[in-house]
Amino acid sequence: MKLVPMKKLMDAAYEGKYAVPAFNCASLEMIQCVLQTAAKLRSPVILGIHPVEVAYFGSAAVPVAIAKTVGADLDIEVAIHLDHGDSEKSVMGAIRGGFSSVMYDGSHLPIDQNVENSRRVVEIAHAVGVTVEGEIGTIGNTDEFGNKLENAHLSDPDWAERLANTGIDCLAVAIGNAHGFYAEEPRLRFDLVEEIRRRIKIPMVLHGGTGIPYDQVQRAITMGVAKMNVGTALRYAFVKAAKDTCDREPTKDLPLMTIGTAGIAAGAEVVQQYMEMTMSAGRLR
Repeated sequence: MKLVPMKKLMDAAYEGKYAVPAFNCASLEMIQCVLQTAAKLRSPVILGIHPVEVAYFGSAAVPVAIAKTVGADLDIEVAIHLDHGDSEKSVMGAIRGGFSSVMYDGSHLPIDQNVENSRRVVEIAHAVGVTVEGEIGTIGNTDEFGNKLENAHLSDPDWAERLANTGIDCLAVAIGNAHGFYAEEPRLRFDLVEEIRRRIKIPMVLHGGTGIPYDQVQRAITMGVAKMNVGTALRYAFVKAAKDTCDREPTKDLPLMTIGTAGIAAGAEVVQQYMEMTMSAGRLR
């Protein structure tokens, strides 16, 4: 396994008109699932670790060590990315832990403060070869864990241009996408995508990938999206597999390995689905 800056993967995807899927991982089994499937499908891949998941692992160094160990004999290219880092402290912790990419999410702040903070994160991260993702607008009406967001709004193209000028490597955009399961079929604002694309020269990122229709994902990719985040679909596959396994054997003393193995198998189907959707499968030579 080669741990590479996310920029390397995204630049190739941007040029090749595909996107690299980023899967949120909160356990050994989820990392095994994603890396093994990526190797099987010859796909570049991004491991997304949210600050809450960093806390669950104990430190940023832990998922990095797990990924390097699990992927030691796999011929793949991987970025390990801090998803929705909300402070300079969380960003610095990820960099010190060995992450190859960080997101500074200042989308909840006034634009001037978002720009100022993002520029400072870029200076720090780029000095050590780490990729930086920024965000403009709010991804739906709730955060990644269902908490309601105040003042939810779509990306402003003027603000997108200002944030891109800080030197960030990619930009997460709010274009009608949302975290979690969608209550109804999403309709991405492609007019907004086109206007933002006209203003900026860096790849865009599509958060809230779970449930966006296939054709809309692929259209967004043709318009400059080079990374798509997937969290809910993978978590749901693991949780359902665990529940189904326990329900089948309600009185048996199930080894955790049995439950974990079921999750890996179910999760691999989700990972494959999104690698095919983003057209990343088969891109590694």
